[in-house]
Amino acid sequence: MRTIVRAAYPADRTAVAQARRFVRETLIGWGADDAIDDAVLLTSELATNAVIHAGTPFEVICRAGGGSVQVEVVDGDTTRVLPAPGKGDDADRISGRGLLMPIMLAAEWGVSYAAGSKTVWFRLGTRATPALVIPGVEHRLVRPAGRPLDGDLYDVFEAAPGHWRFSVGGVCGTGPETATLTGLARHGLRLLAAEGHEVAAAVARLNEAILREGVHGRLMTLLHGELVRRPGAGVRLTLVSAGHPPPLRLTPSGEARSLTGTQRLLGAVHGSHFAGETVDLDPGELLVCVTGGAIAAAPDPDVARLLAGWAPPETVADCLRRSQGGAVLVIRVR
Repeated sequence: MRTIVRAAYPADRTAVAQARRFVRETLIGWGADDAIDDAVLLTSELATNAVIHAGTPFEVICRAGGGSVQVEVVDGDTTRVLPAPGKGDDADRISGRGLLMPIMLAAEWGVSYAAGSKTVWFRLGTRATPALVIPGVEHRLVRPAGRPLDGDLYDVFEAAPGHWRFSVGGVCGTGPETATLTGLARHGLRLLAAEGHEVAAAVARLNEAILREGVHGRLMTLLHGELVRRPGAGVRLTLVSAGHPPPLRLTPSGEARSLTGTQRLLGAVHGSHFAGETVDLDPGELLVCVTGGAIAAAPDPDVARLLAGWAPPETVADCLRRSQGGAVLVIRVR
């Protein structure tokens, strides 16, 4: 049996955030947790397109059934044909390539035209997928319950055989453009890694992309790192911090210190140079990274439980203070 819900919105930028919230709450109600992040990101892209380019009221329709969810964004512009990415694309661009993002994320997608409307839709599978396994490394992400993280970035992925990367960051400010910029960063970094760009080069390319896209003067902080297994035991970490709070390195003895210096925020200056720092992490050591979200009234209990299980008790309080209510990514070397 298929379930269908829908909501209509005016041609206003504030409606983009409302559409994201509608899709998030709908998928939470359906138990489709594994599809929420990508569905919200794609909805933001398509709703923004409807407001800025179509300039008409739009409708968001969610359908569930058969182990998948489908989201449709319907606007009133039947004259604008959306371009698909082609051979003429600028190789240096990591966004703005037509329907590249739906192609990268969705199991299926499409565009249909009616007499008085245009519909862009995407479908995502909701069956659980295996967690990413990094040999010799455990990683956990804790996201605070009840607080949407549209402006926060958190990602762990395989960049190449034997190379794993993570991204943690946050958009400065609020508004409907925050999710657009977060999506640009998340999938741009994945694309740049797949094309063979090293950590520092990928951050520099992303900085130029943000400035070129001109996302209403938004600035972004970013912590971008790569993990590679060392011969014998431990991992080698290459790390760049662009205006982001540096991660904490915790040793089994309870010693805690910050890693890497902070460089320019993304979206601030064209031609910014970013330098990576390389350190070796030994078995038993932890790396604690935070998104730097809005300050919470009290530490998130899930974060407290996570750190209590992995870190010496005397370091937990400092990590909670640094988390400030955002998501926390913890990486432990086995």
